[in-house]
Amino acid sequence: MKIEGMEREKKSMISAIAFDVDNTLVDFLGMKEKTARASARAMVREGLPASEKEVYAQIFKVYDEYGIEHQKTFAKVLKKYKLKENEFERIQQAGIAAYLKEKFRCMKAYPQVRETLAKLKGKYILAVITDAPRNKAWQRLILCNLQEYFSEVVTFHDTQKHKPSEMPFKLLLKKLRLKPSQVLFVGDNPDRDIKGAKKMGMKTALAKYGQVLGKNSKEKADFELGNFREILKIV
Repeated sequence: MKIEGMEREKKSMISAIAFDVDNTLVDFLGMKEKTARASARAMVREGLPASEKEVYAQIFKVYDEYGIEHQKTFAKVLKKYKLKENEFERIQQAGIAAYLKEKFRCMKAYPQVRETLAKLKGKYILAVITDAPRNKAWQRLILCNLQEYFSEVVTFHDTQKHKPSEMPFKLLLKKLRLKPSQVLFVGDNPDRDIKGAKKMGMKTALAKYGQVLGKNSKEKADFELGNFREILKIV
């Protein structure tokens, strides 16, 4: 964990800690991998002429091209197969049903997130800035029993801008009535989370334990966290 670059007196200036959700608080990629496997298995079982491995790869190909929040993933996967209308819909709905069942079963926060947030609450204002749609953001927080910890939750719907745009960060500062130097932002994506927060003048911590994108990024955070609990060592 990198601790250089912030003196003790600067640490004491922190009044609020804001977090990204996916791959920072919640093991979102782990959930997506498990739901993709469950959906692929269900669609093949329902008669899709392909292997589970092939369908799983096709699902992530759609995610890579259209984004991991894309709402028509299974329809795009099935279009490459010659299916009759009823057959198409039956297989698609089998995949969607399997996805939803597995999603609600396996959506989890990272280890020690709730315990750590409980220790931070009361000492700091806790908030969220996420690129997720409003309904999905709250759904994930509630499924993981995290909703009680946050005073403010800023989602994509609040500004219509994704990080690293300054707009979500500015909105949170306005809501909290704080200066950028009083906020520590924690996120897993250097080119979105860290870059956006640094542009605003916030202190930053990279959630390396959940990092998927930007591993070769030139954006450097003030801190790097090997696990969520390490945040207690830097505030």
